[in-house]
Amino acid sequence: MVKKSFVFAFFFLLVAMQFLNAQQFNVLKRSDFDLKGPVKKCVVFTKYGQEQYVFNESGFLLSAATIFSKEDSETVFYKYQQDTLIEKRVEVYTNGRLDKNSSIASFYTYDTIPTTKIKERVMNYDRVFLDQFEYKYDTIGRLSQEIRTNTEGRYQIDVSYQWDTIQGIRNVSYFSDSIPIKKIDSFFKGPQRTIYKVVSTQFAEGLEKNQKVEFFNSKKQLLESQDFYFVVQDSLRVPSLKWSETFLYNPIGNPISQIIKKGVTSQSKKMLYQLDGSPYKNWIKKIITPDNTYTTRRIIYF
Repeated sequence: MVKKSFVFAFFFLLVAMQFLNAQQFNVLKRSDFDLKGPVKKCVVFTKYGQEQYVFNESGFLLSAATIFSKEDSETVFYKYQQDTLIEKRVEVYTNGRLDKNSSIASFYTYDTIPTTKIKERVMNYDRVFLDQFEYKYDTIGRLSQEIRTNTEGRYQIDVSYQWDTIQGIRNVSYFSDSIPIKKIDSFFKGPQRTIYKVVSTQFAEGLEKNQKVEFFNSKKQLLESQDFYFVVQDSLRVPSLKWSETFLYNPIGNPISQIIKKGVTSQSKKMLYQLDGSPYKNWIKKIITPDNTYTTRRIIYF
């Protein structure tokens, strides 16, 4: 049976979110799953089984599971100490038995002198060391360096920041051995410094590989996303549009329209929602037309 790599995507999602936000070591919360209010558990029914999410009263994710059958599942467990993540475990069950080679555990330690450092040690359930990540922050709490160490070697990513106060542009660049691997340019406007545009550029061997441009409204809702790849033109590397998509939202913030454009072709989708009747107006059924596909959720509150 072919399974989604749900758990391993989740395993690295925390690192990816923290790394790209470059603010603090983030943990997943209800809002990351399009949930509002004191949600205790959310079950999503899918074609391949169920996805189950459990939260604590502070809104932090306690577990995320994909249930393929009674004997096949993948679950990520999160353990906190005063809302600080100290342990994360990925448990994979196949034919009703724990797969120790695929199951992994991460343990976190924190040091705040002279600046914040977070260390993550990763091993499998046979207690074999796999990876160690160290995240270092500057004096104002921004991620400045990530160091990965394993049996294959030591890898270091350095992060630099620039802020143009006149133009309202923040630049975050990531380097490996002084070679750029990613750059994020965020554009702000107005006295509240509201973000309205983000340009993310990926590099390969120091050259621009692809680029994503995103536009947001004042509610931080994504209005348009454009994907580019780079081509050589007159000896210069210039971005060429690959595809784009635009969104519209209803008054409670759910996307109700999506238009995808690729070359001369265009595809429109509409989203309809059934709400749960609670004051928090979480949706329990989403229908996408003209595909006529739907997703259902069961939500339990504290």
